[in-house]
Amino acid sequence: MRRLTAQLAVILLTGATLAPAQTSRPAPDYDLPRELATLVDREINEASGIVASRRMPGCFYVHNDSQNAPVVYLLDRQGNTRLRIHLANATNVDWEDMALAPGEQAGSWDVCVADIGDNAARRTQLTIYRFPEPAPPAGTRPASVRVTARAFPLRYADRPVDAEAFVVHPRSGDGYVLTKRYDGQFAVYKLAAPWSAPDVTAMPRIATVHLAHGLPAATVITAADIHPDGRRLAARSYLCGWEWCLPPAAAAAQFEQIFQCKPRQLILANEPQGEALCYTADGQAIVTVSEKLPAKLFEARSLPAGDRQP
Repeated sequence: MRRLTAQLAVILLTGATLAPAQTSRPAPDYDLPRELATLVDREINEASGIVASRRMPGCFYVHNDSQNAPVVYLLDRQGNTRLRIHLANATNVDWEDMALAPGEQAGSWDVCVADIGDNAARRTQLTIYRFPEPAPPAGTRPASVRVTARAFPLRYADRPVDAEAFVVHPRSGDGYVLTKRYDGQFAVYKLAAPWSAPDVTAMPRIATVHLAHGLPAATVITAADIHPDGRRLAARSYLCGWEWCLPPAAAAAQFEQIFQCKPRQLILANEPQGEALCYTADGQAIVTVSEKLPAKLFEARSLPAGDRQP
């Protein structure tokens, strides 16, 4: 979303007058977020999606929001742009999130860009762009490459909806869209692997998740990511984050049970219009970035087991 809509502005102004609902306490597994860096590249002026690279540990892919150039940026932890990846066959209608999917070769990964934004809930076709992680850039100066991404056309099996969160399970390769709603809940749609193209895939709704919080802006899902171990799901809103964990007895292959679990509330950095979140490649932290300038990377580190509260 390019800017806060009038609807969200009303929610932010009126939400404080609502009676507090029962809330989850902040997750004790993470330290308070700390600033990593300010993004150097002024081209990244509406960061709306982020995901951690597997081929280049410590680096992150980021993209801008709607109507910007179809470019993915590779950043390091110091906020420097290492690589600009131009998608030759793509259009940025409303890019909203990113994910990594298992590649064709064992141990390889594909970058996925989700063109799923739809503020008016009218789009009859969405697109996921997918391309293999590029080779690490040589040197320290920003490099540029052009790639031809595979385009996977999608639609919802029931009706158009707005969404800003897309995740892919690191083992199954199944994709999931988490919708953006203002009523304390969101729907989950599934893109089952293997994905098909050029035919349009109709994604079924597999779950509806209710979030209990006194402020509606805390339940508007704007980004999400699945932990590298496939057993946790983190999502963010404009005010905070949420994390779901599979029960210990459940296998990672039973991932969809996670939508029946009660989430923990995450303390995220106080960012203006935060719309991007991911786990680090080692799964030891959650990283966020905001749409507004100056854009900053923030990180909340996982606490040592002895420091966690029951």
